[in-house]
Amino acid sequence: MSAFKRKLRLFDTFQKETQNIAEELFEIVPETLELEELVHLIFEQCDKDDIPLLIDAISIAHPSFTLSPLNKILKSIAEDKEHSINNKSLIALFEKHELEPDEEKLTACYDLAYRLNHPYIYRLSRSAVVSSDYHLNFLWVNLNPQDRVKDIAQNIFGNGLDLSENAECIKDPQKLRACEENEASLDEESLEEWEKIKKSFTYRISKWADDNPGTQINLWYDSALVTLKAQKKTFEMMAMISESRGVDLKLKDIRQLPNISGEIELSLHPGTQVYYRVDLLKALIADHMMSSDDSGKYCVFSDIDVQPMTPRQMFDQRTVDYLNSVGYVFNRVGFNGNFENSFFIFDRSNEFLKKVHHKAIIQKAAAHITSMRRYQVNATFRSEYILGAYFIFGLYTNFRRKMKEPYDDNATPRKVVKCPQSQFIFGGSFSKSNYRAEEFRFIGDSNIPYTLYGRNSGSYGEGQIEELIEWKPDPLPTE
Repeated sequence: MSAFKRKLRLFDTFQKETQNIAEELFEIVPETLELEELVHLIFEQCDKDDIPLLIDAISIAHPSFTLSPLNKILKSIAEDKEHSINNKSLIALFEKHELEPDEEKLTACYDLAYRLNHPYIYRLSRSAVVSSDYHLNFLWVNLNPQDRVKDIAQNIFGNGLDLSENAECIKDPQKLRACEENEASLDEESLEEWEKIKKSFTYRISKWADDNPGTQINLWYDSALVTLKAQKKTFEMMAMISESRGVDLKLKDIRQLPNISGEIELSLHPGTQVYYRVDLLKALIADHMMSSDDSGKYCVFSDIDVQPMTPRQMFDQRTVDYLNSVGYVFNRVGFNGNFENSFFIFDRSNEFLKKVHHKAIIQKAAAHITSMRRYQVNATFRSEYILGAYFIFGLYTNFRRKMKEPYDDNATPRKVVKCPQSQFIFGGSFSKSNYRAEEFRFIGDSNIPYTLYGRNSGSYGEGQIEELIEWKPDPLPTE
């Protein structure tokens, strides 16, 4: 049977007609295998794109075969590519098929939804996690410093000139709701402006605030890369969101983190790879929150493009079980325990997690920066040594090994969230002139990074970005 399961997992349905799928499928199905068991194995072994096609293929090959009511529900879950089914509508499906939603049948639905990365079907936690039990953390890092001489930035995001980040409607949840409800009636110009607002960082953090009343939400940023005016205007926006949503929304400067010094501090120079900085700061913030007395039981970190979640969804029973057993969850991607650090939750009480994370990520990053200094300009390195967008993420392989993560996909501490596919999937594919392709390191005694590609693509090989050679970190006072 194990050989057949392997064949089933590898079965290719791509661009094939259902009749051809049926013929090829039953060439490999053991003669003694009951059709009900075959359906069960398809749900257990195959991915969401293949399941409906294979189920339909069984009906082609065996027209008299009928799916059980439970399997009809499971097929609906597999077909739900838009994730329109949630816990409430799942119960409605049981009613539609005149089936009692007992524990065994609900478990089958929850397990399939998890395996297929469906974010809205999950078992509620037996004990609710309240707002004081967790802090939400978000991060913004600018590629380049804002111009403090011209001083025209209106917010901390990018060059600070996208005024959708300062939109008045975001401040008031009732006005914002009216905008959302009237979207279909907007003219072309108004719709274009509204689409910009919906993509803004400020809008998205307001939606997280809507779903998490009473929670402390931290927006981390690098004050050395913004202007005082931009900082104040963003502080005002966050204060309005905080007051109108009943949350404690704070602007927090990463320059005030106590665990930033030496090579770690130097690597926050704007001449370094921006996604390296982002991933490093995620780790530093988590490291700080794990040791801070001013935190809830759980440290939650999310990229802003992750779809907002209520506490009930964030802390479903599977997630709580993982947090209680191993102390963390990461965003689940694909199968076989794959993950992204676009979303994670750490249990602050887990001392082993705290030590392993600090040593495997932060200490290792600092040591590697030092070790790369001894090589001459334009030296070549194997991919795993390159300080680029993927480096910090790559350190989590050893972290997971040290945490003794199991190889069993269903036992690997992951959480299903709704978010865009990573732009760096399979390492990403960017032109050498794109800032996302940048690599950097420090050479010799210099504390100004040497950058390869991206903003330095006009130079031959490694070099310092001319506009940033004289840059010095000058953090702003906080409110």
